[in-house]
Amino acid sequence: MHGRGVWTITALLLLAVFASAQKIVVSFPAYNIVLKEAFPNADVILLTKGASDPHEYQLTPEDLRMLKALTERDVIVSSMHAPFELKIAQMVENGEIKAKFIDLTKIQWYLTWDGELVKLAEHDHDAHNHDHGGVNMHDHGVFPPNVFALVDEVSKATGLEPDQNFIQKLKRLNATYADKFSGKAIAITPAAQYVLYWLGFRDVAVFIKEPGVPPSPADLQKALQYAKEGAPALAVVVRGEALKIVDNFRNKMNELGAQPKIIIADFSKDYLSALENVTKQIAAATAAKPTETAQQTTAQAQQPSTATSTQQSQPATQAPNTSGGLGSAVWAALVVVVAIAAAAVAIALRRKPKR
Repeated sequence: MHGRGVWTITALLLLAVFASAQKIVVSFPAYNIVLKEAFPNADVILLTKGASDPHEYQLTPEDLRMLKALTERDVIVSSMHAPFELKIAQMVENGEIKAKFIDLTKIQWYLTWDGELVKLAEHDHDAHNHDHGGVNMHDHGVFPPNVFALVDEVSKATGLEPDQNFIQKLKRLNATYADKFSGKAIAITPAAQYVLYWLGFRDVAVFIKEPGVPPSPADLQKALQYAKEGAPALAVVVRGEALKIVDNFRNKMNELGAQPKIIIADFSKDYLSALENVTKQIAAATAAKPTETAQQTTAQAQQPSTATSTQQSQPATQAPNTSGGLGSAVWAALVVVVAIAAAAVAIALRRKPKR
């Protein structure tokens, strides 16, 4: 009876290990969608869920309790351009939060508004309301090269292995569609510029550059010109919000005599499917037929050759380790639990009275 009790306790401990999924806390959509697909066994938490404007989000008492309860097994992913994100970073630095911290500005590629691909060697967080010196900070986790980098960084920080199907499908999409288009296009939302760049568009009119800020007269005029020329107009949605910005764009273009080809990429529910769907819609809108290639992307990202080149090379996509299976942290915990259980059983058997 005693032996059965020990094994029951062991089984419960093993179940507890599996039940305590590692947490991945993200500050902005749609990073949560990407990471949930890449790490389906993790507990992915979006801090700004339901917020109309994540940039203005304020941490709640519940948020603070959750953040302070995180362990070293968990990780926080931050875009580092909103005040609440800077507060979290300070709490991590002060030791109030034990989770590992991933600063996206250290690992991501960024686009300038005129289409230059750059790395941020130094980032002035106070410049958020000053156009970031011309840098588009609103990738929102939709740019495939950044997705590969993010998944790899989370994998290294947590010991979790990314889902192999996710990685392989993203690699196939990248090999099939990256840099296969050209010509003019319109980015209705800032994140749309990243998808268009990935597809190969280098002459992009960005309609809205900052949330809640109307287009400048120059941006409006450029978008109008491109719309009249038949350029595809892409809007990327990451929060599932009402597409008021798309309606405003359509109404403004119609008012000025243009009938834009509007494509909506909704990344608020899934990533891979949305990415594949938008490439097909872009192909239909441009009457282009991108050819498939079996060639996989190279293993290391390359710095663009010149800062002013309009044909900068796409940063290569380095896939994380995709061997599959449980993360190393989980295996380590299992080994400890099994060892303790085995010792307990041995002690119980030695103490068992002889009949």
